[in-house]
Amino acid sequence: VTADDTGLIKVVDVAAKKIAFKFGKQAMGNGIEHMCWAPPTDWCGRQTHVYSVLRNGSVECRSVATGSVVKNFTLSSDKGSVGLGCLGGGRVITCTRKGQVQIFNDGKEVDKFRVGEKLSAMSVSNHQQKRYIATGGDEELLKIWDPETRKQTFKARNVKNCKLDLRHPVHILSIAFVPGGSGGEEGDSPVVVTGTAHHQVRLYDTKAQKRPVWSVKPGENAITSVVAMADGKTVIVGDGAGETKEIDLRNGQAVGKFKGVGGAVTCLRVDASGSFVGSTSLDRFVRVYERKTRQLVQKVYLKQRATSLLFETPKVADEEQRDEDEDNENEVW
Repeated sequence: VTADDTGLIKVVDVAAKKIAFKFGKQAMGNGIEHMCWAPPTDWCGRQTHVYSVLRNGSVECRSVATGSVVKNFTLSSDKGSVGLGCLGGGRVITCTRKGQVQIFNDGKEVDKFRVGEKLSAMSVSNHQQKRYIATGGDEELLKIWDPETRKQTFKARNVKNCKLDLRHPVHILSIAFVPGGSGGEEGDSPVVVTGTAHHQVRLYDTKAQKRPVWSVKPGENAITSVVAMADGKTVIVGDGAGETKEIDLRNGQAVGKFKGVGGAVTCLRVDASGSFVGSTSLDRFVRVYERKTRQLVQKVYLKQRATSLLFETPKVADEEQRDEDEDNENEVW
């Protein structure tokens, strides 16, 4: 499922190499900045609805099957979103460039607080027991917040000054939580990877220290998207020139490259099984790679510039069996 800067959401059939279904209204103010899955609603845990935050400051929840709008609400007057995610209990959290965090439940605002001033990125952890949000931006160091208490649990320190004793500028563009972290089952000590406008990738272990564990420059372009693998061993980063690389979290060394991207990477995702990597870029293609071999499996032309990408959860065996049983019952009758 892809979203673009004109307001369209497209369901892409990768195997058939075509757009199976699209919905949304194209307009300048309807450009979609971020998109995430809504919490599963059916018995088998399938994700059937998506939340999207639009350039005009509104948030929509749409059915992927029909494209109909189920919920619609508006953010604060601070337009320009840097992140969108889901918390427990069906709540949705958003953050604007001016640092206004809002939490909604069933379309109604239930909480809000400030986390900064000039933000460029916000990410929500996927840990089931404990949810955190991480923020960063232009001269905004990495900060981690507990949305339940609205308290800051971690604030990073900048790397040491250079040999001329000059400070390094800070400009975080992308953030990703590493699955598992260093806090055991409770997830109380997140591990976070950031990508910066100064082409740096940095790993932060909140349990170990406030400065990055390591900081590397995999290329000469701004790091526009970061996604961590489910095994917590590597991270995939994409930059403003289309370079997409896999980096080992143990030492910061590049272990492979995903080739073929012809424009700045706008979004990177990994499917639920960890077998495939999806990429969207300014060349208007969505690409799917086999994760282990890093070979291109398929690419589909989208016509518009995609800004976000999601993998749909495949049917589980129990659901397929139930569908088959229903078909057999209908045939009997």
